[in-house]
Amino acid sequence: MQNHAIFLTIYLLIWSCVYARQKPAGFITSKKAASIEAWKKLRFGAFIHFNDNTFVENEISKNIDPKVFDPPVLDFDGMMNVFQKAGVKYAVLTARHTSGFCLWDSKATDFDIMNSAYPHDAVKLFVDACRKRGIKPGLYYCLWGNKDWNPAAWNPIIKNELIKSTPNEIIKKQLAELAENYGEIFEFWLDMQCWADSSVTTQELYDYLKVISPTSIVHFNQQVQDGTTIKYFPTDIVNGEERIPPASGHNPNRIINDTTYYLPFEYELTSQRCDHRSLGHGFMDGSVWFTYTDSYFYPVDRLYSYIKQNFDRGGSTILLSTALDKTGLYRTQDADSLIKLGKLILQQ
Repeated sequence: MQNHAIFLTIYLLIWSCVYARQKPAGFITSKKAASIEAWKKLRFGAFIHFNDNTFVENEISKNIDPKVFDPPVLDFDGMMNVFQKAGVKYAVLTARHTSGFCLWDSKATDFDIMNSAYPHDAVKLFVDACRKRGIKPGLYYCLWGNKDWNPAAWNPIIKNELIKSTPNEIIKKQLAELAENYGEIFEFWLDMQCWADSSVTTQELYDYLKVISPTSIVHFNQQVQDGTTIKYFPTDIVNGEERIPPASGHNPNRIINDTTYYLPFEYELTSQRCDHRSLGHGFMDGSVWFTYTDSYFYPVDRLYSYIKQNFDRGGSTILLSTALDKTGLYRTQDADSLIKLGKLILQQ
């Protein structure tokens, strides 16, 4: 009997571990979880769009040369000083954007910052700078791997790496690196699920990150719409990419497969305008994510008018897309405008 009891105990432990990895770890239903309530109270976040796109001057980069990434200075401490003056409470860095170039020392690829002209782990520098100033660090990761967007189609480095691997395996290895190597990451901002290898589901990626980092906000970009449609699920929050909630207001209680989930709203808007490069997603003409020599900060009062509407319509936070220039710094006029905008938001 004693041996049987020991066997049963071991079996239950193994089963519970397996089950824990199968269910949505820490999944948020109608209950307002502490992590979500903490996120809502932050109200003002900043995207930092800085990757090889900056140096090839293209919003949707297909760069193949890691050496083009070459900022003479990368001053995240100076950035955090601006954020503190502006009242920014959380920040999200574009750790891997469209080309597949990684801003950290990824063991899953050679197409990363350690093979660039600036061989320093920018993710670590960013996360450390955030924590020094009490700003919550978040990381953006662009998914990839299907016929619509697979860097192997143009990048020989990634094409060679996929001889012995798959996009699915590389995505998960890289997300694990980001989740395990830099302490607690406040928010994972996962983009372009429509580009992901079809074998990688939102459920799989959500569970994968939640097992590693249960308290992190895991967010799938719902793309250019006002939060009415949930395209990718599970997700801890919903967002409007360049869109505020509808005039009727954001409804955070959403019924999905007969279960009610509490999904508050994050409004992402761009701060930079450049008419001849515009993606055309914004309410205002010329919206771009990255900074260019011929881009400039939108008028603060116009940005604030949309931010106010977001809060008035039930949006919980804003995530303002900002961008360093090629020097690795905010331009003076951009920093000044961000601080001015932040003071208006604090009054909201």
